[in-house]
Amino acid sequence: MIDKESPKWQEIFAKLQKNLRDGVYAQGEPLPSEGALMRKYKVSRITAVRAMNELVKKGLVYRKRGAGTFPTRMARIESGRLGLIMPSLANGEIFPPICQALMRFAQKDGFSFVFGDTPSDNPVLRAKEACDVARSLVKQGVSGVIFQPLAFLKTPERVTKEIMTLFRKAGIPVVLVDRDVAVRDIPHDFVSIDNFGAGRAIGEHLLACGAKRIHFLMRPNCASVIRARLEGVQSALGEVGRKDRIIVAEPDDTVALKPWFMRRNRPDAVVCESDYVAAQFRNTLLKFRLSVPEDVMLVGFDDVRCAVSATPPLTTVHQPCEDIAMMAYRSLRERIIEPDIVSRRILLDAPLVVRESTMRQG
Repeated sequence: MIDKESPKWQEIFAKLQKNLRDGVYAQGEPLPSEGALMRKYKVSRITAVRAMNELVKKGLVYRKRGAGTFPTRMARIESGRLGLIMPSLANGEIFPPICQALMRFAQKDGFSFVFGDTPSDNPVLRAKEACDVARSLVKQGVSGVIFQPLAFLKTPERVTKEIMTLFRKAGIPVVLVDRDVAVRDIPHDFVSIDNFGAGRAIGEHLLACGAKRIHFLMRPNCASVIRARLEGVQSALGEVGRKDRIIVAEPDDTVALKPWFMRRNRPDAVVCESDYVAAQFRNTLLKFRLSVPEDVMLVGFDDVRCAVSATPPLTTVHQPCEDIAMMAYRSLRERIIEPDIVSRRILLDAPLVVRESTMRQG
């Protein structure tokens, strides 16, 4: 609250400072001119100039000859608001705890997250919603953004690059989580688990369990992280690039899956892209009169509740949600201060959790 006895220039300074912190003036948008301040607050030019000089002194604005006065990066940092675009928030069990941890870390530093809502179940509509959210975050002048790139699109990279370019032009640093995109000309950080390493651990585990014909099941237009999991499994098997053991289908599509599992040399182990896919696929195996793990060993990914409640419980890879959130938040704070530091890939260990779905008797 402004002291009623404060000099008029301090009142103007305090109001402008609050507007800067609240993101009223977006990056690249000029503040009111000194003449406009004189008219609005009915003060002399000396008073208006002193208020603006104080903003310059605090490092919150800079003057550009012939163009006006503009917010600095420090003003955006002081706004205390960060943006969050997480398209899988409503569809994935690991993302709510990541978001909750991000909010907790930010709150300790006096920051808060502005959530972008992308509620559509349709991937194309969800991509449009994500673009709308990105434009809104730019207008609000957030200090930085944590962004989970989109998936299940024919060209997800194009949409992600469009959004990242929007932030780049606005001078807003970005940290990607869960999925990476090759954007060499836009400095950014990427935080995720080591999907390749986790896939390799799965492959080694299945080999140790005696599996001979290990296949990988994934849905069409899957995210790039799924490819990394696949390549990790194939690396352990010495089958990198082999395509005849990759099944691309929905886990409940009995028509597409039947030819794979109603033959003599059917797969004796299947690695699924996620626990949800594995849980649905197990029901499909039951329709084919195949049991887990006696006929087909089954592995999921993420270690969500359905992995524990499945019958039998699923062998899977655990996602360290707290660590992912901590590294993403820490990286964003560092990039806000130094936006042009070299891009970084931060990959975290994700332990294999062995359960009954890969434990055969005898």
